[in-house]
Amino acid sequence: MPRVSIVVPAYRSASYLDGCLQSLEGQTHPDLEIIVVDDASPDKTAETVLRHAECDRRVVPLLLERNLGTLGARKAGVLASTGDYVMLVDQDDELEPRAVELLVAYAAAHPADIYHFAARVVAENETARQAAGGMTSFLTPTPRRLVGEEILKTQLAETGGFDWHVHHKLFRGDFARSCYAEATDERLVLSDDIYASFILCSRARSYEALPDSPWYLYHLGRGETYGQALTIETYGRLANADGRALALAREYALGPSAPARPDWAERLDDLRDRLAFHAMNEWMDSLPAEFGERGCELALASLPADAVCGELYRFVRDRAYALLQERDRSSDGARALERDALRYLELARRVEAEPAFDTDNARYREMREIACRHLRETGLMGDGEQAGPRPGIVRRAWAMIRGALRR
Repeated sequence: MPRVSIVVPAYRSASYLDGCLQSLEGQTHPDLEIIVVDDASPDKTAETVLRHAECDRRVVPLLLERNLGTLGARKAGVLASTGDYVMLVDQDDELEPRAVELLVAYAAAHPADIYHFAARVVAENETARQAAGGMTSFLTPTPRRLVGEEILKTQLAETGGFDWHVHHKLFRGDFARSCYAEATDERLVLSDDIYASFILCSRARSYEALPDSPWYLYHLGRGETYGQALTIETYGRLANADGRALALAREYALGPSAPARPDWAERLDDLRDRLAFHAMNEWMDSLPAEFGERGCELALASLPADAVCGELYRFVRDRAYALLQERDRSSDGARALERDALRYLELARRVEAEPAFDTDNARYREMREIACRHLRETGLMGDGEQAGPRPGIVRRAWAMIRGALRR
């Protein structure tokens, strides 16, 4: 039995897979099993995998006959693994040469189900270079030990949590295999990380985050159109994936094999909020303005309206607060902030009119309260004015929003 199994899901990865596998084959800890799962790639990925297997007996090809998506490929690889520990590495990333050696040594002295180490961001384009600092912070865990129910609670916390990537983590082998056995066989991409992480963190008994451990080389912008605007089609797939991850996590949590926890409702609410945060950030940051109305409709089709509305009020909050910091309210910048705050406010009011809107959503209520307070402080909202939908003006407000978003 190998000490560590490394699972690499691969799809259309002939351009980068060589470098990834070379970094794994060159690890100073030699007791490895490198399972490369070719997810029915139409290019020469399978040839690359077989070539490496011929040269290094530790490389185990797993060639799927049909495309299962990222979740399915990872699941197949993890369930085929035999190591004491399991690690997942993306096809276009790498490991520092001593990564496995250092992780195994740490694990021997600190028994746990999950070991979380840091990533070093390698920027592949100018946009990635601008984002590298924030991404490095996101991928660097706070050194600590967590146990039991606090693991999932902390992972999904808005502040003080940790990222949901399944790469740059080492898992106890039997634990990882038991968790991935519980994962759905439904094809899931884009949001498969947070879904799988939800299962892993809900079942883990202990979690260790390592200090000073930037051993995973995360190539930001490689193999993707990072920094480019989304199309309405790609945004629709993203929102749908986030919605499916939420639905599948709920099915798991309410299913017979999930561990008994008194906090399932709260943790599912946390997951809903993190996914809505992600989907709406992409809507605002990466979707061209002319697709704004349609994009919002796609978000509402995939995620709860109250969660979407909470993020719209977050946008109102941020712009109203920024407006409060402006010394000259007649400047172009101040006027743009004012227009955006009011635009997002009217859009939030439109969403609040959706059927079955849950006004008990705690995050929605918090974001709305803070946003309206800032709006009153700026004078954009009267002291007695309420944030909820105002009968009789919804259709007119939506027409105004449509015109603003198309400009």
